[in-house]
Amino acid sequence: MDILIKQFLKTKKTKAENFLKTCGIPDKLFCRLVGFYFWVSGMEILSARKQNLDIISKWKDFVEQFSFGGKIFWVIFGAFVATMIYFGSVKKQYDDFAIFKYLDEIVLATGVIFFSCCLMWKNDNFYLCMGVMAIAIVFMSYAIGRIRQTSFEKLSNFSAGIVIFLIAIGMTIFLAITSVMHYKIFWTNCYDMGIFVQMFHSLANHFTAVTTCERDDFLSHFYIHASYIYYLLAPIYKLFPKPETLLIAQTILAMGGIIPLYLIAKKHNYKGFGLIAVCMIYIFYSGLLAPCFYDFHENAFLPTLLFWLIYAMDSRKYILFYIMAGLVCLVKEDAPLYVMCLAMYFFFEEKSRKRFHGIIISILSGIYFYLITSWLTKYGDGKMMASTRFGNLTINSDSGFAGIIKNILSNPSYFFSLLIQENSSKFFMQTLACLLFLPFMTKKIYRFWLIIPYVIMNLVVGSGYHYASEIGYQYIFGTGCFLIYMLLLNCKDMLAHKRNILVTVSATACIITAFSLVSGKINFYERYQEKPEYYQNLEECLATIPENASVAAATWIVPHIANRDEIYLFDKNDFTRDSENNITGLLNIQRYDFYALNYKDENASLTISYLEQAGYEIFNQAENHIIIYVSPDYQFSEN
Repeated sequence: MDILIKQFLKTKKTKAENFLKTCGIPDKLFCRLVGFYFWVSGMEILSARKQNLDIISKWKDFVEQFSFGGKIFWVIFGAFVATMIYFGSVKKQYDDFAIFKYLDEIVLATGVIFFSCCLMWKNDNFYLCMGVMAIAIVFMSYAIGRIRQTSFEKLSNFSAGIVIFLIAIGMTIFLAITSVMHYKIFWTNCYDMGIFVQMFHSLANHFTAVTTCERDDFLSHFYIHASYIYYLLAPIYKLFPKPETLLIAQTILAMGGIIPLYLIAKKHNYKGFGLIAVCMIYIFYSGLLAPCFYDFHENAFLPTLLFWLIYAMDSRKYILFYIMAGLVCLVKEDAPLYVMCLAMYFFFEEKSRKRFHGIIISILSGIYFYLITSWLTKYGDGKMMASTRFGNLTINSDSGFAGIIKNILSNPSYFFSLLIQENSSKFFMQTLACLLFLPFMTKKIYRFWLIIPYVIMNLVVGSGYHYASEIGYQYIFGTGCFLIYMLLLNCKDMLAHKRNILVTVSATACIITAFSLVSGKINFYERYQEKPEYYQNLEECLATIPENASVAAATWIVPHIANRDEIYLFDKNDFTRDSENNITGLLNIQRYDFYALNYKDENASLTISYLEQAGYEIFNQAENHIIIYVSPDYQFSEN
């Protein structure tokens, strides 16, 4: 009798174990429960946001608002549904279909991303972002690590390309709309939007790059920066002569590198979701997104040009290699550094006789760098730029970049002390933590040629010139591309399964960081939609100023009327002062035909009184915000 009972119990136990195994228990239970916990928590955050309930500062109200029992119910309910789906797929022998087979891992991975993005939406708290990202890395590593390589790479490269293309298009549209709205709500300034609007007006109409608002006089922008690449964009601006054209072009250029990156990753045997993950790192990398909201800059050309340069080198297309190297050098006077470093990497990486192309390109770009910086130092604004950017490495401004190199080699200890400082440590984490510091994970020392631009242009320059070590400025556009390429190279050397885990986790970290830094920019769109007539009235008021007139304007007005030959920044330098720094009048008051002022500026009322004393009259005004004065000597055209 005892034997029969034991056999019965053993049979029942075996059946129960088989049944539970068929339901994915206990193997899938952790992913299932934790995944739905993150999904439910994310939904609660969305619900709280609709009620304008801050989930961090008002955390007590949040806890009282949402029933803990209700959360447990929905987690168990979701887990039960997933169990039934998994059970049905096994019974119907769908276990080879990855969506069913790895349903729970997918629930956990997507749940972590969903919860993290909901939490970081319009929340740029750096420390919270780092904490959330660290937690997400742990769970994503666990979830992706349970998926077999064959299933992870099952998606065809063509299908992966379609997914990547659609996501890149979506990001481009988001960046374009929000950056244009940033302009339309009058949040852009003379520096660095107004100067480029006027410069492109000059390029499109006179084939020169003359500006007046940049240095308060007629001066070619090319005497300040050797950015001859702007001529490529001039025909487009000629067809669409609006500031919005520059901002839209910038977002396209920032995202344009995704095409060569896709080709490079595919060549290095990234497949399926691994290929998508590598490209997602690029699309959501904050170093390529955040700078799009600081007006317009030549560095925006770098992501597209650099990755085509990398593609040409990587694919051994030598003619294209030379062409793209030349185009990169035309972006800015310091851009040859990218070419030199990439060419030297190629020289050490290539083992055949073709490596001499690396030396040739490096020498040519080095010669160009020396000639153009010497020319700017002698005839242009090179001394000021060198002292501003490399002031902490400059003894004599007349020595230029050659003197800077000499100082570095003479005292390397001081140079090394500049690499990581308090003001650059946050930037270091923002740019590398989401890449899991993988650009440094290599035994091939020659690859560190690709790190040199980041070290010099961001860390060293940023130690004295803080803009270079802030992620919201344009100085990360190019160096960030090299960091992403180094990640791709270093992960390529690993086993396929480990590589897929790392690039997917890095892509997740990039998405979370992007949501933290960039999602709040949608406020620009929302702000404009609240009162579009108000901003349209401001534009219409400014449009009444004749195009042939010389205008002095407040900094945030300049970009909106800079499509003219003479536009000047009206600021504190336009006042005369006594020995105690008290304002006594306006400097060269009759110099401008029109003054476009902001009612809300600090010295607006004082300026208005001086203008009226000089005979200037009100020409137009709008929304108690803008007031325009015209000179009594200005002669209006009969047309």
